[in-house]
Amino acid sequence: MHKTTAFLKKNRWPLTGALLGALVFVVVYGVRVLDPTSVDWILNNPSPDPSQHYLGWAFFRSSPWRLPYLGANYSVVYPYRTSILFTDSIPLLALLCKLLSPVLPATFQYFGWWGLASYALQGGLTQAIVARLGGVKPGQTVRCWAIVAAAGVLVLFPALTIRMFAHTALAANWLVLLAFWLWLRSDELLPRTGLACLAWGGMGLLCAGIHLYYLPMVGLVLVGYAVRRLVRRQGVAAALLPIPAFCAAALAELVLLGAFAANFAGYSNGYLSGADLLNLVVPGLAASWEQNIYMGAGAVLALVLAVAGVAAACARGRSAAVVSFVRRHRGWLGAGALVLVLDLAAAMGNEITLGGKTLITVNIPQVLMNLWSMFSSCARLAWLAGMVLALAACGVVLRVWGDRAAALLLTVCALVQAWSMGDELVKRFGEYHDPARYADQTLLTDPAWEQLAADGRFTHLAFASFDFEHDEFWDLAAFAADHGWTSNSFYMGHMDGNLAAVTLAGEMNELSSDTLYVFVDEDQLARQNFALHYYRLDGLLIGSVEPLELDPDPDPGIPAHAMDLRLADVTGGSMTAAGVELGSGGQMLTGAWMLFPGSYQVTLTGSGFDHSYIYARHGLINQETTTLDIEFTGIAPDTMTFTFTTGTPLFYWRVGVHTLDDTPLTVTDIMVEKTG
Repeated sequence: MHKTTAFLKKNRWPLTGALLGALVFVVVYGVRVLDPTSVDWILNNPSPDPSQHYLGWAFFRSSPWRLPYLGANYSVVYPYRTSILFTDSIPLLALLCKLLSPVLPATFQYFGWWGLASYALQGGLTQAIVARLGGVKPGQTVRCWAIVAAAGVLVLFPALTIRMFAHTALAANWLVLLAFWLWLRSDELLPRTGLACLAWGGMGLLCAGIHLYYLPMVGLVLVGYAVRRLVRRQGVAAALLPIPAFCAAALAELVLLGAFAANFAGYSNGYLSGADLLNLVVPGLAASWEQNIYMGAGAVLALVLAVAGVAAACARGRSAAVVSFVRRHRGWLGAGALVLVLDLAAAMGNEITLGGKTLITVNIPQVLMNLWSMFSSCARLAWLAGMVLALAACGVVLRVWGDRAAALLLTVCALVQAWSMGDELVKRFGEYHDPARYADQTLLTDPAWEQLAADGRFTHLAFASFDFEHDEFWDLAAFAADHGWTSNSFYMGHMDGNLAAVTLAGEMNELSSDTLYVFVDEDQLARQNFALHYYRLDGLLIGSVEPLELDPDPDPGIPAHAMDLRLADVTGGSMTAAGVELGSGGQMLTGAWMLFPGSYQVTLTGSGFDHSYIYARHGLINQETTTLDIEFTGIAPDTMTFTFTTGTPLFYWRVGVHTLDDTPLTVTDIMVEKTG
């Protein structure tokens, strides 16, 4: 008891920062997300990513252990081997919970508590770091409360809020803070080389076991650690050996997780989604949500106050003190500046963009591009720069402004940060306090689904094609995971979609009696390609090798199926209530389908088709596509019909419509019918 009291007293201020972070989390997200048996709030998210994270864990939980790959998942894309790493399911927690699986509830999620811990760690570590940077002692009550306010700035860091329960593992901004705190305290905590290697090796394990994008960010902090030790002549071994320790630990963990032994893994996307560096301090400049690196208005205000405070100190004749401070800490400052430069260079990619304008495109060797594009969304790396600048700014405010002034100013910064995130915070508050979010909204309501699960004849669920862009897909995957079945199709990060699409189509050549087959949307066109007994549950077409005790689906022939125009890529036009409207030079390309061998008829309805060019093409992603030989059997301004026949599956088949002149064109409907 005495030791506990002493610990709490010694660490009361970092714990206060952690409490602030936890409080913000609970206010925004509520407490229902902390129920480990509640998963509907995850599956009901409009984005499929949270479903991917949870179901990746659920399938991994029922997957057998097979050495040496402890993180291998054999259930999620059965019968192939994937890795828990590629479903962004926070591998370290997934491994721990799988070990504890026998004593855990049948339905279990750890993402809510992960969110609470992330916010608490963000607040606690920020408080500890800013105290160090600001030279604050535990007994300086006013200054300590000022640091709690500074913790509010980082607790409301945009990347944390935006990623939480979206790309949940990426919300581990505290990993960067932990690395930075370890660097700042290294002289006391890591006096020996062996201890430093152990600590930084542990950081490598955390990064590889949470999300790979934190490897380069934390790695850059480690570079700063090494540079400072070299500058201070603390020994080459002491400076450099932690780097291979960090890399080796991360690499070993990735091997055990099965990262290099997973089927369908495509590590390089072949592109870089870089940051506009001005977006760090100016909102609205990001080319996409993925490239948003804004540090928040409160953090920007802290940066302005820090610069103004230093300028005011110099104007008051304290420039000698400022210069003296810089000289005393030049090792820290130089290493920190190097980290910032390297980080911003990595975050930009090979294009230098400022204020929405690309200034320079740098041609780099393909080998480097392949390596770099493993982190294709490289704009994320600028989160490191944003957090370091915010931390440094808060520390400077504490050093150059008076105690009470610093406390007031940092409180204002925290409030401004909350104001700048207001819309997002209010949106999330509404979403996560809505009772409907926690209700079972599955589309699978027919009691026959549970009868099929209880029957015992099925252990596998198989989709006819690789297409997860449907609500039904995620409900079906959840049904399979809940009942310990496997699935032959799933979405994973860095996935080779081409290989998955081709492989899944080939699997339909050998039908199995222990597999329930599902035909979602356009896959229904292929029903006569397979010798199955067909049934409908909740409007979904399912097939079985052996007959089931269900009412057979009456054979309707091969009905036509409508393409979803909302999934079309449109240039020079817009989506309206009537359909897709194209103007001069406009074009549209429908969403991609997979078509099995057979003869097809496609009918487009709308207006202005006598001023259009219409075609169909297919081909794998990032490869040259093939234009089909089609025959028009009906030509009119408001209706166009064409037919074609294929003896092989068509992957990523799409219909294109282009305008030929200034005449506007409208596409209201595209129907596809399998005629033989």
